Amino acid sequence: MKTRFFQLIELVKKILQKKLVFSFLLIFILLGILSIMMILLPLKNLYNSTIQLKEEISQAKIAALNKDIPLLKERIRISNEILAKTENNLQKFSWTRFLPVIKNYYADGQRGIVAGKASLRATEIFIKAIEPYQDFLGIGKREGTGEKTSQERINFLVKTIIEVNSHLDEVENNLNVVKENINQIDATRYPPKIKGVLIREKIIEIQNLISEVDQFFSQGRPLIQKADWLLGKDNPRYYLFIFQNDGELRPTGGFWTAYGILKVDNGQVTPVVSDDIYNLDKKFGNRLPAPRPIKEYHKNIDYWHLRDMNLSPDFSVSLETFLENYKKVRQDQIDGVFAIDTQVLVSVLNVIGGIGVPGWGNFKPDPDNRCFGCPQAIYQLEMLADKPRAGIIENRKGFLAPLMHSLIANCLGSPKEKIAPLVQVLWQNLEEKHILIYFPDPELENSVVTLGIGGKLENSTKDYFHLNDANFGGAKSNLFIEYNIEERYQKKGEKIIKFVNVEYKNPAPPSNCNLEKGELCLNGIYRNWFRFYVPKGSQLIKMTGSEVDPVIYEELDKTVFEGFFGDKNPLYPQSKLTISVEYELPFTGNHFMLFFQKQPGKKQISHKIFVDNELVQENTIRKDTKIVIAL
Repeated sequence: MKTRFFQLIELVKKILQKKLVFSFLLIFILLGILSIMMILLPLKNLYNSTIQLKEEISQAKIAALNKDIPLLKERIRISNEILAKTENNLQKFSWTRFLPVIKNYYADGQRGIVAGKASLRATEIFIKAIEPYQDFLGIGKREGTGEKTSQERINFLVKTIIEVNSHLDEVENNLNVVKENINQIDATRYPPKIKGVLIREKIIEIQNLISEVDQFFSQGRPLIQKADWLLGKDNPRYYLFIFQNDGELRPTGGFWTAYGILKVDNGQVTPVVSDDIYNLDKKFGNRLPAPRPIKEYHKNIDYWHLRDMNLSPDFSVSLETFLENYKKVRQDQIDGVFAIDTQVLVSVLNVIGGIGVPGWGNFKPDPDNRCFGCPQAIYQLEMLADKPRAGIIENRKGFLAPLMHSLIANCLGSPKEKIAPLVQVLWQNLEEKHILIYFPDPELENSVVTLGIGGKLENSTKDYFHLNDANFGGAKSNLFIEYNIEERYQKKGEKIIKFVNVEYKNPAPPSNCNLEKGELCLNGIYRNWFRFYVPKGSQLIKMTGSEVDPVIYEELDKTVFEGFFGDKNPLYPQSKLTISVEYELPFTGNHFMLFFQKQPGKKQISHKIFVDNELVQENTIRKDTKIVIAL
């Protein structure tokens, strides 16, 4: 009896155990189904819609680059539909907002959706604003005759700008929404990479891009709002043009060899003054003793001439010094200043073809064997400015105002299909600092600086780098010199040590620089005063390649490491030379932004970044560039 009782107990236990296993199995299956319904399927749908959205935005970018307005509008419509689907898929994870840590990622997703909607809306508004003027702007597929005369185009340009300006409030409001939401995303919450795809770096890049676009619209608007004023709709405006000969590089982009004044009256451009800067210096006389850099590095120069006053790499600082002394010689009305170099002429000629300038010859973009393949237009400019002549040539550098007048007239008279390429070339020259702008009006000048087209040295990131070269050799070797820069970061405990190597390479053969022979000296010995502008507080460890002891000081809120080569060890044609600095940065951390500011007048720079001995980035720098550094 007792045995049967125990057997019954064992049977009950086995049944209970099986039920328990079954219950656990049932719970596990239910949890699995719930996971699939609440996590896996929604996650898959969210992923798929995100990929679709990414692809559609890529197609929209292509349409924008091709200037296909109808296709761009269609891509934006589809992007809005996919974004709505993505929002719906994300909403299925709303229950995660109550979970620690995970709730932050859900919130970031919502911020991304809001920012996406606002950015698409801003694009739609902008397209709506410019669509009626696409024929004039040379974009889109719409057929039309467009305006014929220069005056008609000027009048229509003002009308276009005023109309576009009326829509900018709404564009800016949407951009503020984008900026507000994107900036709330904490990039440090995300890993540097997932399956080899950069995550954290891309978030930081997007945040910086959005801030720049927002700043572009908010700070650049005074230029648009005062477009009719700038074009002389009420009263004539007078603009000073300075020709920076980038073949002989100086701190702001080139040697100041010629100047001119153009009057703009109701859009009509007229040359007023065009002269050799040496003639201006004759009137200025020997008023000022030469500053230290000219005394130490220039040859046989005892006074500070107007042509040498662009010693500061900050264009506005150099120009204000120049204008203060210019007014001692001439009392011209100056409403704005434009500094241009040879690249502006060549790039515009590549679009419109050659031009003739009465009294000064023809200018073409074609290669010229007389200057080892440089564009004929550059050779023509150098010949006018610097070729030795028998006897006295009156105003031999008075080509600038007539040249600019002819260039502007040819651009305004170009067929409509060339308008968009010309606008693109103009903006490219501004970005690459072959054109620098200065306005005495503080509001306009602030817009120019904010847009990055004023040649101002900025310091908006933790790490900063600017190499400034000044050719004190006289020859035009910078037409041929190539620049290769390597920046190497190394952690030593909490300290960040930076090594910078700069290779100057001149691959072209030498010119005959014997002035008695009357030859045009383009490529000769290169004497260079160089300065490294780095974050304020950086400590120099070592400099090599300089013939003089490094000079260290603070300027423009930066620390400067100065050196020179060219007397004992110059850069000869068909050779190369290297300088380097090693210094300790004044901050710590593993992630930061490098702001590389290119010197005006330089065409491009080959650039590499190393962390320890590993090459992490390789770029060709043509404009100011921000780069994320991860140590």
